[in-house]
Amino acid sequence: MKKDDQIGGLIWLVLGIGLSLASFQLRIGGFHNPGPGFLPFIAGVLLTISGLVLFLSRGSGESKAGKVTGEKTLITKVSRRFSIPFLTLLILLVYILLLEPLGFLLATFFFLFCLFKFVEPRKWVTPLVLSLISVIVSHFVFSVWLRCQFPRGILGF
Repeated sequence: MKKDDQIGGLIWLVLGIGLSLASFQLRIGGFHNPGPGFLPFIAGVLLTISGLVLFLSRGSGESKAGKVTGEKTLITKVSRRFSIPFLTLLILLVYILLLEPLGFLLATFFFLFCLFKFVEPRKWVTPLVLSLISVIVSHFVFSVWLRCQFPRGILGF
């Protein structure tokens, strides 16, 4: 699976560089006076670094996805490995569509819950608690502390 990691790392590296370069068209600004391209630039730099680390990392040669254990076959593990990115994109698309009508708090809660529950299956309590904590922390950081405006939705706050 080392080759898969390198290909994925190369893809993230190229996307990060592209995002960083494209953010210059939006005016980056400075640290104390950020422009609209500042956050995409930082995200692009982080993607570039992550892609570079993944591309240059030395894997063990065989990952858990390549092993066959018990009654599970290689086919089900490979199909699960390829279905997770598509499931994540589908959940993200639904999140984007529900953000305005439901508001930031509810839409983000459902988005995170679906990611925690379905992408990496766990018992019901763990995704609920992690989603609730994440939404509360992000609400206080962005809405209260930084005073960002998010869609209010049906709850009104």
